[in-house]
Amino acid sequence: MTLFGWDASDYDVGRGLTAHRVRAARVAGIDFMTYKGTEQSRAGTFHSQYYGVMLTAAKEAGIPFLGMYVVVHSEVAVADQVDTAVTYADRHTPWWRSYDRFFWQIDLERWPTDDVPSTVGVDAARELQERTGRVAVMYASRGQYGSDELGTAPRWNANYPYQVAESFPEAYRRAGGDSGPGWVRYGRPEATPRIWQFTDSAIIGHQHTCDADAFRGTVDEFAEMIRVPVPKKETRKMVATFHSTPYPGYTLDATDAFHAIRWATGLHHWTVPETGLVSIQATVDLRGLRRGDLVRVRADYLRPGHTGSDTPLLTQELVSIDPDTTGGVFVVNTPDTRVDLPEGTQIRIQVAVRPGDGDTRRRLTYSDLSRISIVEFRLPD
Repeated sequence: MTLFGWDASDYDVGRGLTAHRVRAARVAGIDFMTYKGTEQSRAGTFHSQYYGVMLTAAKEAGIPFLGMYVVVHSEVAVADQVDTAVTYADRHTPWWRSYDRFFWQIDLERWPTDDVPSTVGVDAARELQERTGRVAVMYASRGQYGSDELGTAPRWNANYPYQVAESFPEAYRRAGGDSGPGWVRYGRPEATPRIWQFTDSAIIGHQHTCDADAFRGTVDEFAEMIRVPVPKKETRKMVATFHSTPYPGYTLDATDAFHAIRWATGLHHWTVPETGLVSIQATVDLRGLRRGDLVRVRADYLRPGHTGSDTPLLTQELVSIDPDTTGGVFVVNTPDTRVDLPEGTQIRIQVAVRPGDGDTRRRLTYSDLSRISIVEFRLPD
């Protein structure tokens, strides 16, 4: 079995990439995706403008394995480059720490202005893994680092036998498939690459001129490569679940006031059926947001017999890009929040938008990317 992947960057946005096209990529058969996050060199520090939007869109699309790639350079301390990367990931994809299929990609290349030695990539991979507990895969092509020390990180080779604008499965077959030249052993210690970037000209879904990648193996084997934790024996019994999207056409005024989302059920709340541990995660995408808006999301727990409610803030995020450039999408994800609640508690998810331009008359509409997931557990008898 072969899995296919896509490593993308803001260059792809310039060629028309949107959240809709990310969803189309999943439908087309993409199983892993990375997106450029940071690049720190003596010339300065680059922060991707669209990393958070696109990788979150990939998560919402159901692409199983997701990562951020970090372009490394010499003449900047590895620890500083890692600090920059982790801080950026925390800010723009805070969900990565609780998403066990997240991994890092080290982008190790020799540039005209910086002949980056392989040791920089090896040290960066080690530092990221030690600091975050997540595997870093080493993108270092055989053509540039064929005889260099590359450490023990899983290897990612770039080799393009052909550069033809065609669908990624066709491009892989043309390149030789599972017996293609990208699977040759190289580096020290000598190892077969786990991932092969076989073209930079693929068509993925509706997107052209893509870097396409292959992994020879199953989903379980990919998970093993990035050391996805083995699920522990279940200690809680699931009681109930609630998954929903917003009520069609439901809107919110940009007045900085909190209002509960009305769900497709027609209700603004979900009622806890019995006392237990409740896990809550929400995604909010409002059409009509503008750069500079502040989006805040909080929970509202109204327990039976109480006249007041608890309203902890789950997350807040400043709209840092113009959503029109991504098809109107700006996704805000809350962390997976777990709270013990008694039977009969009503749970609401409330949203407030503080308009960056001061236009409180602006009306925002929830898209179908918005959703809620609530799962209730109880300890076994």
